[in-house]
Amino acid sequence: MEYNPYKALVSEFKSIAGKLTGVEDLQVIKARAGFGYLSIPLHDLIRSRPSLGSEINEGIKGVKAQYLTDLRFINGFLNTNVNLINYSRLVLDSTIGLGPDYGKVPGVKRLNVIVEHTSANPLHPLHIGHCRNMVLGDSLVRLLRFMGHNVSARFYLDDTGIQVMYLALGYSKVRELAKNRIESGQKPDHVMWVIYSVTNAVAEVQRISKVLEGKSEEEYRELIKERDEWVGVIADWLSKDKELVNALVEALSSIDVNAEVARMAKMYEDGDEKVKGIVREAVNLVLKGFEETFKLFNVKFDSYDWESEIAVYSGLAKRIIMDLVKAAPKYVEFKDGVYVFRADKAAAELKLWDELKLPKFIPPATLNRSDGTTLYLTRDVAYAVWCLTNCNPDVVVRVIAVEQTHPQAQLRIMLKLLGYDASRIVHYAYEMVNLGEAKMSSRRGQAVTIDGLLDDAVKRVKAIASGRSGLNTDDVAYAVAVGAIRYYFVSVSPSKQIVFDWGRVLDMNQNSGPFIQYTYVRAYSILSKANLDHIQYTVPPTLSQEEGDLILMIGEFPEVLLRVSEDLKLENLVSFMNRLALEFNTFYEKYPVLNAEPGLREFRLALVKAVKIVLENSMNILGIPVLSRM
Repeated sequence: MEYNPYKALVSEFKSIAGKLTGVEDLQVIKARAGFGYLSIPLHDLIRSRPSLGSEINEGIKGVKAQYLTDLRFINGFLNTNVNLINYSRLVLDSTIGLGPDYGKVPGVKRLNVIVEHTSANPLHPLHIGHCRNMVLGDSLVRLLRFMGHNVSARFYLDDTGIQVMYLALGYSKVRELAKNRIESGQKPDHVMWVIYSVTNAVAEVQRISKVLEGKSEEEYRELIKERDEWVGVIADWLSKDKELVNALVEALSSIDVNAEVARMAKMYEDGDEKVKGIVREAVNLVLKGFEETFKLFNVKFDSYDWESEIAVYSGLAKRIIMDLVKAAPKYVEFKDGVYVFRADKAAAELKLWDELKLPKFIPPATLNRSDGTTLYLTRDVAYAVWCLTNCNPDVVVRVIAVEQTHPQAQLRIMLKLLGYDASRIVHYAYEMVNLGEAKMSSRRGQAVTIDGLLDDAVKRVKAIASGRSGLNTDDVAYAVAVGAIRYYFVSVSPSKQIVFDWGRVLDMNQNSGPFIQYTYVRAYSILSKANLDHIQYTVPPTLSQEEGDLILMIGEFPEVLLRVSEDLKLENLVSFMNRLALEFNTFYEKYPVLNAEPGLREFRLALVKAVKIVLENSMNILGIPVLSRM
């Protein structure tokens, strides 16, 4: 039994090549189509030893190998095929013997890893952009844990700043009405979204109304148009909950909303108990709604890290500014009570681009407001310092949108100047989700929520399933919908934008969550009908192309996981799953399993079981629900 069968092939090939060339640890690559399975390029050696080709051709004649066959020296490459008879036994015994542990590679250095993901502002329901973040982050957590690392999944809860105060102020005015709606069964984050959006709209109407006087005719028209848009936001919410919105608008109309939220933000940072109480109550209601959504996708966090506690009340964010002034005074400017960090100057003079993997352009960073309150970036640096100091991580993976590339670069530069190992902070950037012509603005009440996305997916699954009894139950339909969404968001490289397409999300024929689930169910059904606790098999003297390809792919699985866990390219695991499923379905359509002749039947059952194990382990890593019927 071997944890990594593919590595056994590579090790044997290296050993043979070492004996033939006198050089150890040569590079092994996949051979070009038609030239075998593995290859070792020897061009550099041949240039210095022209007779090497003849020596290898002579030496090959005496080679005896356990898993390799048909060694050939062609055009500067040493190529080999695989002895599928021996290798099949190794692969199937290893896969079936290890079962849920197949794919784990012993000897990998165990790391302490923080994966911070989702971390949505607690103001409104999670939307489709957060869904990509959530799925990527949770899949990274699952992958790294599967590979044996000690992983802490964390949600950074941004409960400070102006936007949260809009929510808290609005909530304070309609608290009982909001509670009544939540107690009657409405989802808490959806109720709080109404309050946040309407409070924002009232504040914008007030702001624009104040600045109208003295404007030119053109400016006046533009401002009136903008104000009308915000009035329209209120009208849209009125059509959904007239009582709540009317009560909120009436309560807010008698106060200067913008001045009040600025005052509350200062009081909250100063620890005012009354303001703190209402902010925490409002944020916790939104968080309760988040957790209901997380549960649907089986996403769990080890910790919710409150920004106010870590960065503000501890004084850490303000200390960061003063520490930076002391550590790097030439890169901090001060004017009218505001500190500005010259990240651009520091990156250029200290030549930090390669070391910290910085983008070409780095702007200066403002660190505080003139009233003394901190800004998000400074609090974010404080959180990074707190993580590095208190959690002892080898690496902190931060799943944050690509739009935050510059702030995250500024953060790493500041950490470097403060004496921390900034290389431990990894910005796992992801691009936006493109909805075509649809526009999103949570402040304006326009967003595709994850809850709405999942409900839509369930309806579409049931529509596809009309006539398929197995898909019509709510539990199965939800599992397929969750699998479809999760698969889709990890199937594309995070560096690429996603154009959301239901046709691809729910494609039953290839490259989708439902396709993988259906393939798994097919393998499960075959094994259930065979009803064998233990499969005694013998490898047949010859294998079909499809059987051989399946063996090779199954043997590669641990190596695929190892590489994916090192470079964090989840899309490569998805690509592997899809190729394995396609290959298995081709095999299933061409060759009988349960009705195969004795001997061949048992081998094919073992092959089916190995495919099932690899698919199941992959699905668990990516959070795709595993079904026994569909």
